[in-house]
Formats: sequence, C-alpha cells, structure tokens
Amino acid sequence: MYEKYLIFSILGRQYTFPSRFIGEIALFDAVYPLPLVPAYVLGVINRYSIPYALFDMSLMLFNTPGPRNKVLVLKDDIDRIAFLIDDVSDIADVPQEELFAVEQNAEMVSAAFSWNGDDVFVLDIQRILSQITVEEEIL
Repeated sequence: MYEKYLIFSILGRQYTFPSRFIGEIALFDAVYPLPLVPAYVLGVINRYSIPYALFDMSLMLFNTPGPRNKVLVLKDDIDRIAFLIDDVSDIADVPQEELFAVEQNAEMVSAAFSWNGDDVFVLDIQRILSQITVEEEIL
C-alpha cells in the first residue's frame, strides 16, 4: 500500500506530512502576533478570512527560528493550524514497507524513508497537536 507525502525542507533537512492532512501551501504573508504564547507560535495568519495559528517548525524542532518563506496549512477538519516551512521539495508515493523507525526528534517524528539520497522524516501530526495542547494547558 502506497501513501502520498508532501516533502518540504526545514533548516536544510527534509520532512514530510502525509498529503491527506494538507489543505494548501502558501507564501508567507502578514502574521498577527499573539500575547502569552510559546515562542514557536508566531501568531495568526488570515487565509480566506479564516484565522490560522502559525507555528514555526524550526523553533519546534531545533529551537532556532526559520526563514519566513512558505506556509503549510492543514485541512480545516484537523485543526486551524499552519506551519512555517522553508520550501516544498517534492511529492512522493511511498510504500508502507519502505518506512523505517528513527530516533531523531522521536517526540515529533513517527518514521522516515529514503528519497533521492536523503532521509525524509515523517512528522506525526497527532503528536505535534498533542504537544501543542499540553503546552497551552500549562499557560
């Protein structure tokens, strides 16, 4: 069984989400800051008159701010969240048997696969959303 993945870069490393979670890719535009939120929450962006919380994936993964290039917007039925990414690299159809376990950033990465000579890390959207929810409750 194959799954389609959108591959994108964050600080020179390749990451992905299954494409079924992705609503759109947009250029970075105006962000409206929010008070009293974790540093990785840059604020709110406006997509078709709907507010989306914008998270800096570079800060979440590496504690380093990333360039403000592109925004990956999740589908509304998941949550109104968008992630700041460097750029989109490719779309890949990957057989499930080619996924392998990884230790790097294990709290956010569920697996990896090889693509064009690089390891691509599959981000676990449910773990990321759970971490965000826990940190919101602490605040």
